[in-house]
Amino acid sequence: MTSEKQAEIIAKACGQAGIGSDIRWIENKKQADTWAERIATDCQFEKPIPVKSSYMYCNSLDMCFFYDQGTPAVAYTGYLTADCQDITSGKLIEAFQTANKILQLMEKFEEEHHDQQ
Repeated sequence: MTSEKQAEIIAKACGQAGIGSDIRWIENKKQADTWAERIATDCQFEKPIPVKSSYMYCNSLDMCFFYDQGTPAVAYTGYLTADCQDITSGKLIEAFQTANKILQLMEKFEEEHHDQQ
């Protein structure tokens, strides 16, 4: 699958999950701005790599959706402090549930793409 098609699928999945659909293209590892983007570029680096980064409505959780050798993937980084609202209000759990939904949608849309060919 082409990088352009990967970008389209990531955007569609993230849009349906409600986190926005703006895709960022990373052309070299120096352009990875967040720790999650750095993990994504370490996992697989085809030039350029399409990614969707989001804090997932949390104060200290960074997620980056991408494809790792053709497989939907998410890299994540973050930290928590005592009584942090991200954990006390359930936002962290919700973020990972949303991430799972996005990965499942990416997989579904990829299968649909292959069926259409």
